Parts: sequence; C-alpha cells; structure tokens
Amino acid sequence: MFPPFLLAKLYVKGSLKNTETGFQFSIKNIIDAATLAGVNLVSVGEKNYEASAITLTFGDKSINGADLSRTNSIQVRMGMPFTVAVSGEPLAAGAQKISLTAMISEIGKIKIDITDTVV
Repeated sequence: MFPPFLLAKLYVKGSLKNTETGFQFSIKNIIDAATLAGVNLVSVGEKNYEASAITLTFGDKSINGADLSRTNSIQVRMGMPFTVAVSGEPLAAGAQKISLTAMISEIGKIKIDITDTVV
C-alpha cells in the first residue's frame, strides 16, 4: 500500500475549479503504470458522490465512473494526467477537503486526500 503523503502528490495543485455541472480537479500519475478498475467515491466534507456522478477524462476519451470495472479498465501510464469531473453542486469558495477512493488492479483500493482552494 502506498502511504497517504505519496498518493496526495498525484493531485495537480491548483486544478480544483467549479464547472457548470459541479466541479472538477486533475490527477497525474507520478508513481508507475497502473490499471484503473474503478472510481468508488468522491467526498467533499460530509457530501459523497457515487461513481455514477463521476466522469474521468483521459485526453479525448471520457468514461463514467460507474462504467469502470476489472473487465472495463483504463491503463494509466506514468506521467499521464486525467480530469475527475463531479456532477453536483458547485463548491463554495475557499479551501476544500476532498477524498477520492479508487480501485487499482495491481494494488487494490486507494484513497487520495486533497486540500485545495476553489479557483
């Protein structure tokens, strides 16, 4: 299992922003090639967003979090950035604490804790 401080470095600082349909942020794989087999949950404070409210964008390809599985996974190369868009209410201005829980085929469940300010 990777230590939390290392997983937190996957977050692209300054990428948290509100969108017309909710909010988004970016992740960049700086550790090693991995197979993303699920995005289980994004939490902001006490509010939880299930996989169906999450869309991942890798370059010009997007996939809903509910569609990810061991049989429908995505290879995430080292150095590869992607956007996590969450459908829901935009975030309040100021500092936000966010957690992303995902399933990586090679290592199992991971949790990335993020703290950033909405731009």
